[in-house]
Amino acid sequence: MGMAASQVRLLQLTGRKNDIGRQLSSLSLQKMSLTREMNKVSKNYQNALNTKIFKWSNNSGVSYVDLSYATLMRPSDANQNTPYLLTNSSGRVVVDSQYQKYAEMISAEGKAGGDYESNRTSILSELTGISAEKIEGAQTTSANVETSAENVNTLQEEVDELEAACTEEYSDTDFIKECFGSVSGFNYSSTETGESNIYDDFIDDLDDQSVQWRLSTNSADSKTRLQELLDQITTNVSQYLKDDDLQAFNEAADATYQIYSDYIDAAGVDCAHTCPLSIEQTNNSGNYCIGVNDFIECLLEQYRSAGGHCEQSSVSTDIYYYETVDRESEAYQAYEAKYAELQAAKSEYSSSVDTDNQSLTSAEESAIAFYDQLFTAIAEKGWVYNADVSDTDYLNQMLQNNQYYITTMESSTDKDGEEYYEYSSSIASNFNKIYSVNDSSAQNKALAEYEYEKGIIDEKESRIDLKMEDLKTEQSSINEMIKSIESVRDDNIERSFSIFT
Repeated sequence: MGMAASQVRLLQLTGRKNDIGRQLSSLSLQKMSLTREMNKVSKNYQNALNTKIFKWSNNSGVSYVDLSYATLMRPSDANQNTPYLLTNSSGRVVVDSQYQKYAEMISAEGKAGGDYESNRTSILSELTGISAEKIEGAQTTSANVETSAENVNTLQEEVDELEAACTEEYSDTDFIKECFGSVSGFNYSSTETGESNIYDDFIDDLDDQSVQWRLSTNSADSKTRLQELLDQITTNVSQYLKDDDLQAFNEAADATYQIYSDYIDAAGVDCAHTCPLSIEQTNNSGNYCIGVNDFIECLLEQYRSAGGHCEQSSVSTDIYYYETVDRESEAYQAYEAKYAELQAAKSEYSSSVDTDNQSLTSAEESAIAFYDQLFTAIAEKGWVYNADVSDTDYLNQMLQNNQYYITTMESSTDKDGEEYYEYSSSIASNFNKIYSVNDSSAQNKALAEYEYEKGIIDEKESRIDLKMEDLKTEQSSINEMIKSIESVRDDNIERSFSIFT
């Protein structure tokens, strides 16, 4: 009876031991599953750490703002009140719910070639809050400015043509020959004063530096005569110079007078003394005299310095070509009349600009200019509606996947003077104001999810480890009990069978 009971107990313990083994195997598999799950969580976290997002920067990536639909398509400091069009692969402008109704006013079906001008005032008034009357008034003044500018440009072209027709160019010596004429009362060859041809004296002086003009016997009178000489030359030249060149010549005469006046003071009265530029008080006549060549060269140099119209023939030569006119010619009279028209037109243009500047504030002008570009693009390129573009994450995905593009507009003028826009599209990763940076918000979210998932897995693993430890302890106890029962059984068998031996 005792042996039978021991055998039953042994069977029970063996069954329990096998059950514990199966449970330990199952728990071990669960731990392996948790390891795979943890590897997946870690991989997702690592992928999130590498997540990139597009950001907008106006300072080469020093600082960023979120790249949103508003950044591109609403007037703001971020885009400097310039629209950066969000377009699809067909080049159509992508509009959100705010712009949809205005886009429909321009082109009901979103096709290119819509009409913006007919709806411009109402659209701008609603978007900017500026009254329709003020917008229309500003449009009128702007048109006046444009008309005035065109008139100025047209007259300027006519003036340039007339000016070219009545303008001659003379080299240094020809300029003197044609325009300087003669002067009275300045003769060095005798004691008597007479008429002296400036060109002849100048040419003579090239070969003979003694050719001079006599002034007077004392410094004060010499300065007076010097001024008379310059006045005569200026009067002679005045018939052949335009107003601005004549002003430059007057400035040159004043500068030349001052130079020679200083030399007269330096020459003294009582002795023969040669000063720079050939100013002399001679022993023979006692007169202050000036060398013709040096004097005329000084006057021309001062004229060039004062801005007189001339060109140097070559940097390696000292030959200059001077612009001249014949003020009494019909060609010049026509030029002057047209020039007067040009000045009046410029005055009218300035007045129009002043009026235009007073019609709107700079902020209002910027907002209107922004929307004018945007809706002109919608009219010319067409549009599509997408309610999701206001979602920054969605917008980023569309730009990163090259489903949407950034398109800029640049104003140009054709050969007829008509303005038009040139469009240039680029994928976001190539656009110079958009940068791909780490998505910190995605990283923070991923870290939180990683720690949460890891906590759950750690808790599951801890429970499994604890249960496995309990099972292993129970398994160890059963093994000891089985050994004990087997030992008693073996002893009983040995005693029972020993009777028969």
